[in-house]
Amino acid sequence: MDTLFDETERTETRPKNERESTFSYLNISAREGVAAARAVLQQWFDLFPMEARKDLAGRLRSPIDGQHFSAFWELYLHETFSQVGYELEVHPKIEGSPNRPDFLVHVDGVPSFYLEGIVAGLPSTKDAGAQARLAEVLDLINKMPPMNYFLEVQHRGIPGSQPPVRKLRKDLEEWLRSLDINGKERAQFKWSHDGLTLLFGAIPKSVRLDKPAGRPIGVTMGEAQWLRTDEDIRDAVEVKAKKYGELSLPLVVAVNVKSEHCDDVDVNNALFGDETIELTPLPDKSHLAKLGQRRPNGIWLGSAGPRNRLVNAILIGCDITVYTCAITTPVLIHNPHPIHKIALPSYPLPQLVPDNETNTMKLQEGISANTYLRLPNPWPPKAA
Repeated sequence: MDTLFDETERTETRPKNERESTFSYLNISAREGVAAARAVLQQWFDLFPMEARKDLAGRLRSPIDGQHFSAFWELYLHETFSQVGYELEVHPKIEGSPNRPDFLVHVDGVPSFYLEGIVAGLPSTKDAGAQARLAEVLDLINKMPPMNYFLEVQHRGIPGSQPPVRKLRKDLEEWLRSLDINGKERAQFKWSHDGLTLLFGAIPKSVRLDKPAGRPIGVTMGEAQWLRTDEDIRDAVEVKAKKYGELSLPLVVAVNVKSEHCDDVDVNNALFGDETIELTPLPDKSHLAKLGQRRPNGIWLGSAGPRNRLVNAILIGCDITVYTCAITTPVLIHNPHPIHKIALPSYPLPQLVPDNETNTMKLQEGISANTYLRLPNPWPPKAA
């Protein structure tokens, strides 16, 4: 397959629906920004090895977003490392293992390390199904007849079964018709079904029209949740660390973290163990707080000392997409205690390398991945 997207005339200019898959929207939208994203992805795809394009295209075109995101990450890694100047062999055989990593990377013509990509933080099958049911509710609300209000929707929980959306829309329309648009009080409408609670607020539009345009839902907010970004990273690397058994070459695991929040604290907790806080009582009955020792639950360090030593380095990217790839550059973080040494003197992107004298990780400044990615300037496009 040489063409990722359907060759067809596109006229659809609406925003992406909640339940619509990422690829489906990319494939159908006539928006200028989406068309630009299609062109970039096709350009990257054209450089991907011919023998592996059919498989990659099938996953990129998947209606399941998790498969699409994973395939995109594989395409991104191939584009980035190829443009840096390395040669990538797709799905190389490993003696003694039925599994094949994504790439064997050749540096200056020499096989140097295996590169394996994974996306962290994807929802489970159960959670994805519940999220799809919630998305269908929001999509059907957005198809309501235009009114003089924007809806503010707060959702709590996830539905265990398909909600009766038509009844919800009927009740919601009756509630909106009962409102006084000139009233000063903020009205709310609450609706629940099988573990899902929706709380609606009505926001009068600044300009009242006989036929107001636009989607009814103006603001959507979910419930507050404990973030587990560090655990997602840890789980993702653990899956890959033991997948291939003993390796004769270094292994680099590239993790794209699908999370609304991912920072250095999350990454360091995942790699070296969770931070702890020590509280010291003071005479005035207050406490002095300071950082304590990390818990022995890191990817690199556990209760028995160094671990996962076959993983020489982890490439961490935070929610890298075709739109954010010019803004976010992944960081290559080296294992302080690897079994194999990995030498990348020509690697130009940022790295964290161990400093044995200070027992710390030192940042080696690099340049933006945008320098190498083949992207229009400026990027991202204004309207996606």
